[in-house]
Amino acid sequence: MAVLPQKRVDHESALIGEHLYVFGGWDGDQWFSRNEIWIWNVREEGNWIRCLTKGNYVPPACTGARCVVMNGIFYTYGGYKKGGGLLGEIFGLDLKKLNWSEIATPVTKQKPWQRSDCCLWNMGSRMIMFGGENGERIPKDRLQSGASCDGTVNNERSEERF
Repeated sequence: MAVLPQKRVDHESALIGEHLYVFGGWDGDQWFSRNEIWIWNVREEGNWIRCLTKGNYVPPACTGARCVVMNGIFYTYGGYKKGGGLLGEIFGLDLKKLNWSEIATPVTKQKPWQRSDCCLWNMGSRMIMFGGENGERIPKDRLQSGASCDGTVNNERSEERF
């Protein structure tokens, strides 16, 4: 019998090569575990694989977070955490070791707003963020935050609004 992840919405997913990774989300009642990731090989018929992750800096169970993958690291940003409140941290999961780590942001740089449901993508070695919502208003920033693939962050904020 096939092993399947539970049905969910507002989760994160990324296709890397022939593997689809699914993390987080919720089903309307249950918030999905913060320390598991589901992997499916899209070219082979077979089961999903549930992998437990580890690390000292594991993201909380959340919904509405977004992800990008660069250089074998699954980066996740934002979302609503279980129990309420928005997240504004960047977490990184090494996909070979399945180990979470903290992605430090320079103290001297302004961090992007905490938010959920934003657009997040990578362009070369940069993580680009746009839009989303923060519970009070919709951020109308242009491009905000670029994390380089070495874990440092460049928070360039455009004050131009539209």
